[in-house]
Amino acid sequence: MALQTGEPRTLAEKIWDDHIVVSGGGCAPDLIYIDLHLVHEVTSPQAFDGLRLAGRRVRRPELTLATEDHNVPTVDIDQPIADPVSRTQVETLRRNCAEFGIRLHSMGDIEQGIVHVVGPQLGLTQPGMTIVCGDSHTSTHGAFGALAMGIGTSEVEHVLATQTLPLRPFKTMAVNVDGRLPDGVSAKDIILALIAKIGTGGGQGHVIEYRGSAIESLSMEGRMTICNMSIEAGARAGMVAPDETTYAFLRGRPHAPTGAQWDTALVYWQRLRTDVGAVFDTEVYLDAASLSPFVTWGTNPGQGVPLAAAVPDPQLMTDDAERQGRPPRKHWRTWTFDPEPRCATSRSTPCSSGRVPTVALKICGWSPKCCVAARWPTACGC
Repeated sequence: MALQTGEPRTLAEKIWDDHIVVSGGGCAPDLIYIDLHLVHEVTSPQAFDGLRLAGRRVRRPELTLATEDHNVPTVDIDQPIADPVSRTQVETLRRNCAEFGIRLHSMGDIEQGIVHVVGPQLGLTQPGMTIVCGDSHTSTHGAFGALAMGIGTSEVEHVLATQTLPLRPFKTMAVNVDGRLPDGVSAKDIILALIAKIGTGGGQGHVIEYRGSAIESLSMEGRMTICNMSIEAGARAGMVAPDETTYAFLRGRPHAPTGAQWDTALVYWQRLRTDVGAVFDTEVYLDAASLSPFVTWGTNPGQGVPLAAAVPDPQLMTDDAERQGRPPRKHWRTWTFDPEPRCATSRSTPCSSGRVPTVALKICGWSPKCCVAARWPTACGC
């Protein structure tokens, strides 16, 4: 990423430049201002302990939002949490938020929910923002044209104390998806097709911008799904330029701007697009019309194939790690009621040629996602 020089810039570069507090000059990290810090019960306890030991307060508690979401039950929420470790984590978050003056959405609160969903639903997640959270799938917020990323516990402490984060500029990647998606093909199929194409490390060190007519046709929920799984492609963040779909989603949300402030925000948001002539470090192209529903057959999301394609024969695989990731032959028959192995179990057999005996609904990332399941875990972006 380059500093503002008048040359064409990508969306990620524009947001980065707007948030530089102190430039590292290319030799050191830039100090980046953080607009929204999301906190949950798992990655925050040590960060708050660090503040106490150093005698520090939270720099901008009004820009920090906490919610209980990782280790909480979905039923009987009026009862004590049964698991002692989970209960301790939730109780610790409550004490920390009370001590440091941080807004917390606890179980039973109408605004409590998955940390990646609360921001968008409340209108806190907005275009052009920098957003961090101690969770890798914070990239979900990039669907709104924000630069959003997961951070570690030591970085959580740094943001709590300073509202900034020292970061080195990321490389940029454009994923261009043009054309009309066939019936039955969803945002999840787009991101699985991308990961199958570039691998789980293909986006390493990059911020991915998803572009093209197929992306523009997606709902905000579809865009969130794609940005969420940018991490499964190895990227640090994923994003989509804001447009009328974005504005319509945000308008009227509890924390979205209103009146004259909305008009002012809209002027800024509308310039958050990659300039014509801006150069990405990497570009990838997908033809939307050629995509079909995808399934993953192995133990990572890069091991995906179209539903009508065959599961790779392990004897023909050239990558040792991928070959080892394929489930052992002894598990093949656990996937089918038929005498012969079928679907995502049989070598060179199209996945659509047999029945899938078991489908597991897993809550992962930011929303429910269906994954084919057997005795060994399948990849679904969790």
